[in-house]
Amino acid sequence: MAKGLVIISCIVVVVVLAFSGCATMGETKAPKFVLRVNCAATEPYTDKAGNLWLLDQVMEEGKEWGFVDGETIDRGDLGITGTDAPKIYETERYSMSTYKFKVPNGKYTVRLHFAETYDGITGDGQRIFSITINEKTFLEDFDPYKEAGGFQKPVVKTIKSLAITNGELVIGFTGNIQNPEINGIEILSE
Repeated sequence: MAKGLVIISCIVVVVVLAFSGCATMGETKAPKFVLRVNCAATEPYTDKAGNLWLLDQVMEEGKEWGFVDGETIDRGDLGITGTDAPKIYETERYSMSTYKFKVPNGKYTVRLHFAETYDGITGDGQRIFSITINEKTFLEDFDPYKEAGGFQKPVVKTIKSLAITNGELVIGFTGNIQNPEINGIEILSE
C-alpha cells in the first residue's frame, strides 16, 4: 500500500508541473514594431543585414505613416562607404516639414540617417537645421556635413527610450541655413 501512495504523489507533482508550464508557454509577446523608411526611394530596399527599407510615401487618409511635404532627389550610385546600407544615402527628401507615424504606445529607438550629397555644400555651416520629435527638440542646429566629417559620408543620430503615449510619432524639421534633408528613418520598439 505504501507503493501506491508514492505513485499517486508523483502523478500529482507531474500534473502540477505540466499545468504551470502550460501557463507560461501559452503567453505570447506582441511582435516588436519595426519600420525602416528609405526617404525619397521609389522602391523597397533590403540591406546587407537583411533589413527591409520601405519606399517613401505621402501621409494621407488611410495610411499609417508618411511625409507631409518636401521634395526628392535620387543621386544614383554614389558609392557611399562606411555603411552596410549605402543605397539609403543615394536618395534624399529635403525641404520637408514633417514625417508622421502611427505607432503603438511604448518606448522606441529612433535612428535618423543623413549624408550630405548636394554638391553645392562644400563645408561646415552651409546646411543647418533642427529636428523635433513630438514637439521636443532632439537635434538643434544640426549640420550633416560637419557631423559626418565631410561630403558623402553617412551619419546616424540615435534617440533612445522615446516614450509614445498617444499613438503618434511626429518628426519635425526646421531649416536655419539651406533646406533640411534626410535619407533614412528607423523606428524600433524597445
